[in-house]
Amino acid sequence: MMPAVFGVLVAANFISCVGLWFYKQWGVQLFLLAFFAKTLFYILTAQTGAFFYVTLSLNLVFIGILLGHYRKMSPNL
Repeated sequence: MMPAVFGVLVAANFISCVGLWFYKQWGVQLFLLAFFAKTLFYILTAQTGAFFYVTLSLNLVFIGILLGHYRKMSPNL
């Protein structure tokens, strides 16, 4: 069960990167969804080491940058 959930989270993160590459708003939305789901997954499975906090802080900085550019992105698919 856990490898399947983690695989879906990794796939969602990759698909969001494709959306961000093409400068689409759905890429930001999917990235936020994948970020919160992955964070919840790591907390529930007790995988909160030092690397977790480093990636968490980097992702929060990246989310801040993305939200700053969100209005300039294309809302179309």
